[in-house]
Amino acid sequence: MAGEKTTAVLGTGRIDAAQAPGPRRIPPYPPLNTVYFLAFLAFVVGRYIDIGSRMDILATIRFEFLLGGTAVIMASIQAAGRKPEIGQAKPIFVLIALLFVAMVFQIPFAADPPEAQRVFNDRVFKFALLSFLICTMVETPRAMKLFLAAFLFSIFYITLESVEGLINGGLVWENQGIQRLHGAVPMYGHPNSLGGVAMGSLPFVAFYFPRFRNWIIKGGLLAVACTSIICVIYSGSRTAYMGMLTLVIWWWFQSPHKARFAVAMVVCGAVALAVLPDEYIERFQSIGGHEAEGNSKETRIVILEDALTILAENPLGVGVASFPAVRKIRFNRSQDTHNLYLEVATNLGVQGFIIFMALVTAMMMAFRRTAFAFRRQRTRLARLVRQEDLTPGARRFIRTHDQDLQLLIASAQAGAGFVLIRLVLGLFGMDLYEIYWWFGAGLAFALSGLVVRTDQRTRAIEQMVASG
Repeated sequence: MAGEKTTAVLGTGRIDAAQAPGPRRIPPYPPLNTVYFLAFLAFVVGRYIDIGSRMDILATIRFEFLLGGTAVIMASIQAAGRKPEIGQAKPIFVLIALLFVAMVFQIPFAADPPEAQRVFNDRVFKFALLSFLICTMVETPRAMKLFLAAFLFSIFYITLESVEGLINGGLVWENQGIQRLHGAVPMYGHPNSLGGVAMGSLPFVAFYFPRFRNWIIKGGLLAVACTSIICVIYSGSRTAYMGMLTLVIWWWFQSPHKARFAVAMVVCGAVALAVLPDEYIERFQSIGGHEAEGNSKETRIVILEDALTILAENPLGVGVASFPAVRKIRFNRSQDTHNLYLEVATNLGVQGFIIFMALVTAMMMAFRRTAFAFRRQRTRLARLVRQEDLTPGARRFIRTHDQDLQLLIASAQAGAGFVLIRLVLGLFGMDLYEIYWWFGAGLAFALSGLVVRTDQRTRAIEQMVASG
């Protein structure tokens, strides 16, 4: 009724409907089903902290599987009632389908069919469901914030355990001539695995930190950054060190103040060289020089030669996860490729390699496209704010929408950095059957859908302002 004060939920905040620019005509974001979303977040946290290995009873009842199954069922119910919006990310969906086809058709002809079937079921199909969950459940800027908060909390939990193990010495022992930090659970037990997962948080910390004014949130992001950087350094993982260099280059490339950023990085590098133990500095230098101990480089060269020979003899691939079996027969050596690109090419063949590279390219293009789309919307909002006849309520609403867009730009930049780091780490590790690609694809789907939804709201705001 006229004169009554009503309140409408808009974006991430609540503002007086009498002051908003036609709030009932602004397209709302899809409603968030709290139960479904909490199940999704619980699965994300449980998966990343490897909850199934922490208690025998959880492993016995296959708790992670039950949690994931529950989340997938709930997401399927939601998707049946409301089709997920993926915007211009349809090429990613097509390429994922082609990758599945390439793998499935090879399983019966794989050199090691039982292992191929196991890896496909446990590490391809199940991990791919994360893309579906993200695409279905992350439909609003607020959902994006909560999802990435759960992800970063998981990384903080894992890295904090290792930092505690560094302090008390329980997770540090000698490997390849230096004291290396390990993870507290089997999933991150190897130093390279710990360094790799720690690197996954840093792009999001780097691009989110300047977007938030709340110092509690900033403090949380700094805590994640500190534990993650400590794990990267003390893992002694040259792979993770290369990932850190990649992040710095990507961060500089995205920075609007490149000169200042370069100076800051030089200062940070000088401080790091002054305070870090010599053995870790020498470990970093050994990326392009002599190793203090061990012969991992020579071993990798032998693997490279064997992989290229096997690829030449089997250009259509030896099958999912079947390279070690073929190498054992061919050379009486069974170590895997230790290289993402050789892993893809030898396992899936030339056709699989082309599909995989097209998929990661499509993801990177999606992140770039969404970042530009959100920036263009911010430019349109800036034009509206310059109008002098806007009401205070309209200005607040535009400001809230602009803050959402800034968060989404940071998410796109961080997502691109995340995938880029994985591509560089892939030069030194086998990541084809890891969850990283499905995380990246899901994030690309969600951001592409949010371009559509935020643009609808931006256009509606423009129309409301134009109509007075």
